[in-house]
Amino acid sequence: MKKLYIALTLFAVTTMLLSCAKQGFPSGGPKDETPPVVLGTTPPNGTLHFDAKEFVILFDEYVTMKDMSGVLVSPTMNKKAEFGTRGHGLVVKIKDTLQPATTYLFQFKNAIADFNEGNLLPSFEYVFSTGSSIDSMTLRGQVVDAFSQKPCSENVSVVAFAESQMSDSIGDSIVAKVQPMYMTRPDKEGRFELNHLREGRYLLFAIEDGDKNMRLGKDEAVAFLDSLVTAVKMPPPPDTTKADTTATDSTQNVLPKQVPSAGTTGDSTAHRPESVAQGKSASDSTAAVDTLTPSLKLHLSQNKKEPQRITKSTFSEAGKIEIITAVPLSKHYTLRHLPADTASPAELLWHRTADKGDTLRVWLANRECDSLRLLLHDTTGLHDTLLLKRTASATKKAPKVGKSSLPRGMTSKPSIMKSRVAAQHPYFDTLWLAFLNPIAGISPEWQMTDSAGNPLDSAVTVLALKDSTTTHCGIRLMPDSSMASAVGMRAYLLFDGKAGEKYEFTVPAGLFYDIWQNTSDSITIKTEYTKTESYGNIALTLLPDSTSTKAFPRLIVQITNEKGDMVQQQVVDKAGKYSFLHLKGGKYGVRAIVDSDGNGVWTPGDWWHHRQPEQVLLFPKTLELRENWDMEEKWTIKPGN
Repeated sequence: MKKLYIALTLFAVTTMLLSCAKQGFPSGGPKDETPPVVLGTTPPNGTLHFDAKEFVILFDEYVTMKDMSGVLVSPTMNKKAEFGTRGHGLVVKIKDTLQPATTYLFQFKNAIADFNEGNLLPSFEYVFSTGSSIDSMTLRGQVVDAFSQKPCSENVSVVAFAESQMSDSIGDSIVAKVQPMYMTRPDKEGRFELNHLREGRYLLFAIEDGDKNMRLGKDEAVAFLDSLVTAVKMPPPPDTTKADTTATDSTQNVLPKQVPSAGTTGDSTAHRPESVAQGKSASDSTAAVDTLTPSLKLHLSQNKKEPQRITKSTFSEAGKIEIITAVPLSKHYTLRHLPADTASPAELLWHRTADKGDTLRVWLANRECDSLRLLLHDTTGLHDTLLLKRTASATKKAPKVGKSSLPRGMTSKPSIMKSRVAAQHPYFDTLWLAFLNPIAGISPEWQMTDSAGNPLDSAVTVLALKDSTTTHCGIRLMPDSSMASAVGMRAYLLFDGKAGEKYEFTVPAGLFYDIWQNTSDSITIKTEYTKTESYGNIALTLLPDSTSTKAFPRLIVQITNEKGDMVQQQVVDKAGKYSFLHLKGGKYGVRAIVDSDGNGVWTPGDWWHHRQPEQVLLFPKTLELRENWDMEEKWTIKPGN
């Protein structure tokens, strides 16, 4: 009977388990996204008279070293420490001979992760002293992009050189050649803390440190202060009631047994620095922001100095040459034939592209020219002699001249004129025509001109598509400001259309001729003028700072879109009301560049010339502009020193 009872019981249990198995087991719960937690350290964090060969950081789970470049040691050790694991502990073996009476700080910036999920510990600091005290001074602040004013953190290192490291022999190259005494990396908000500094003054830098060598390299962005800065006392921690205890019993199988150093006790809170009393760095982004300690702001910018040079020079086709430079040419470049050329200087016409300025297009009056020598000089550091020869492929690209009934010497080339007018044309904008070659003037066959040689207001046929009515308008030529010769011209239509209406413009053939006597073909332009209610306007009143005795600065005031791109700008040098018209509905920002050098553009900083980046002021509000709406704002301009 007993055997039967046992058999029935086993059957019932088996049936229940199988039933459960059919329903499936839990998947294991939510994914672990918690970083490893520091339980304690041996020797205790903040140990004095430190003479151990290693220290251990105990965690609540198995960990691994994820990124060795995230381990920062101040001051730098000649022999790098070695890292390993023992149970739940991270073991750091010190290989270098420690300096006497020196505070050492080990920072772990996203360097430690839990073994299973790879969750990173954002920041942890371990500090000890070989002397009788822990250095307790600090420098704190934020690194921001000098132009956008947004926080900088990725690939950024903040370094400090003690005043004792500076000498006349090192000079300005200290940041490029000397290992800094102290270093750290900012958090995702750009905030940084250089903790446990000695008392004294420091030269402070932020470097876009892509190679993570803590030195300023070529083309790396840099931020700096104009003078040495004095370190201040580290503030007390926000909460000193929690102890960073190391449980002796629970860790004796994981941590090596340690005898407390002279002057210490077995309690890990003894001699503990304030910034690590909670088992994490005060620079951890989760730590409370200290509002009492002076905050420094470092403005990061890159003053890239690419050597000026010619990267390409060639005949693009017969009569045309293209010269490309590494950086944009200035407005003061010169281009001329060398004496050995057969062509005369008068046969050389050129202009610089208006967009980037790094492409110089050259037209030759003599299209049969197949070789020449040019001298290009520019204030950007360029002084080059060019020997150009036309290839067979460039000859093939030369436009073919067609037959024409035009006066002798004039030929038709349909492709020399095109429209710059889009299908949707702003009602307030000019109707521009574009030319592939420099335009020399109006064709002789057009006799209906005024005293200045411009066609009368009947050259262009205008068809209003709404009611199919036909009118006429004129064309005006004006010198092309991008041309280095007065020969180059551009043209626009003299027409005031109605907003919201559609038009078709027909420019007759043969109206213009270029430097090679080619005349233009007919061109038809269809466009719809936009509506006035599709735009809004912003009136911005700039007010002087009543507390400042300085004159109102020269400003480049820019309206920006949500991406921070400039939409409109005005250069101003006095307080007053300024209007930004014909803006589409949307969100806008306003920034003002203090144009100290008066060059009309923002100038980055340059450590080698001790020049700070030009200051950028940001209007504190985002402007939400609606279509068919006028918005007015006031802004008191308060530039820094």
